[in-house]
Amino acid sequence: MSQSYIIKSVIKEICSLPGFRSFKVLDLSCGEGEIIEELASKGCEVEGTHYKDDDYVLKNPGKILKEANIHKNIHLDKTLPLDDRSYDLVIATEVLEHLPSHFRIIPEVGRILKSNGYFVFTTPNIHRLHSRLKFLLTGTHKLIRRRIGWDLTYDDLYAYHINPVDVPVIHTLLSLSNMKIEKISFTYFKLKHSYLLLLYPIVLLYTFLETRGDKKANSTFRKGEKDLFRWLVHPALLSSEQLLVVAKKY
Repeated sequence: MSQSYIIKSVIKEICSLPGFRSFKVLDLSCGEGEIIEELASKGCEVEGTHYKDDDYVLKNPGKILKEANIHKNIHLDKTLPLDDRSYDLVIATEVLEHLPSHFRIIPEVGRILKSNGYFVFTTPNIHRLHSRLKFLLTGTHKLIRRRIGWDLTYDDLYAYHINPVDVPVIHTLLSLSNMKIEKISFTYFKLKHSYLLLLYPIVLLYTFLETRGDKKANSTFRKGEKDLFRWLVHPALLSSEQLLVVAKKY
């Protein structure tokens, strides 16, 4: 289940989108329905998906789960049984890191979004400086939940953070799906990690060198690298506990 501060951050970002009250919304793996219940109360037409009936125990299921159209048995690593260009907003809160691949779901989101529609997602932020330091020292990412282990069956793996979101990869997949990052926002910043911000000038320099692009590359590649650089040095990417991304379909 998503933590309350994540849910509040997502709702805040959605409510800042122009004309959001008239949106038709799909919440992928909507959990207890907290987000779509709040959006429905503000005038949105909402739908959700569940993976399977015993996917997780709903401790406080919202009334919206009985009132809204909740699509059951939806595997997010397969083609979604939903019409093209049918939603103004698609949400995925703490979902992407549970999928074996992002190469299926991102194009599917692009397919079902209307033109100028939005994709809002959160995921544990492996790019924050605290996670980078942990990876440098241990070779493992900071993912909040324990790593997958040898005590699990293959069918249990999806319940863990099996595929941390790599921003350069997601940036490319969004572009190939006619979407572009519009905003990266904070969910939660731990003050005790403030000292890591002293590394910002070094990160800025090395990220610039990494993304400055090959002069022989075509203009599309160079333009993509320039946009990627913008997000890789964004303060929220370097210090927020979760990535909170707002992407738009063009």
